[in-house]
Amino acid sequence: MITKLNLEKRTLNCTKYLLRDPHFWAEAWSELYRNSAYARRISEVNPVEYWNRLAGQVERWTDQANARGRVARVLAWLEQQGVLHPEIEVLDIGAGAGTFTIPLARRVKKVVALEPAPAVLAALQKRVEAQGLTNVQFLDREWQKVDPVAKGLVGRFDLVFASLTPGVRDVETLEKMMNCSHQWCFLCDLAGQRWYPAWEELWRDIFGEEPSLSRYDIFYPLNYLYTSGYFPSLQLWADEWDKEEFSAEEAKLI
Repeated sequence: MITKLNLEKRTLNCTKYLLRDPHFWAEAWSELYRNSAYARRISEVNPVEYWNRLAGQVERWTDQANARGRVARVLAWLEQQGVLHPEIEVLDIGAGAGTFTIPLARRVKKVVALEPAPAVLAALQKRVEAQGLTNVQFLDREWQKVDPVAKGLVGRFDLVFASLTPGVRDVETLEKMMNCSHQWCFLCDLAGQRWYPAWEELWRDIFGEEPSLSRYDIFYPLNYLYTSGYFPSLQLWADEWDKEEFSAEEAKLI
């Protein structure tokens, strides 16, 4: 029996949980998010406004070389798994400026793109229009606030898709994602340690402490699903992110 799990000098008391118990992983995942730098920062500002103010950066992320490479790898993998074909309908959670919405829309019958931040949604709509796509529907809601029953989303989609989004951040939002699909779900997240030397140095200078954990790690939802009786397919790859430049306003947020 595991009695304690140390998360970035914070102790999660899990005496009554076993590593094979999904409740252990549910609580560990929630703890990861609550103690992340993102959760601490977002508590000071409305989440939608936070992403509104980062809309320019979200657009730049969409155009980066590593984003294009990730899209190619993910779509190729989904095709190998037999997921993508012209007659399916897809829900894209946290669509951003269209990193996956647009390439998915070229391959499937319909994409419902969920993006709650108006400034980011406007960029997405502009890009979809510029591509001449007519099979994209937009949903301006935060995923954690969506009621799938009220919105008629339960079991509606062949594929529910989420990539690097804070929308799927705990068991509740993951299971909501699963409930909206009658066949496939896809979740893309980071794994393991990431190194951002400049960011870490700034964090120490500003807050006088070691940087807190990232909110992202596929380790937690993967183990929750496995201990719940699911056998998810998994692919890992190493990625190198482009050097980022931020405006003064964006730097204050990040």
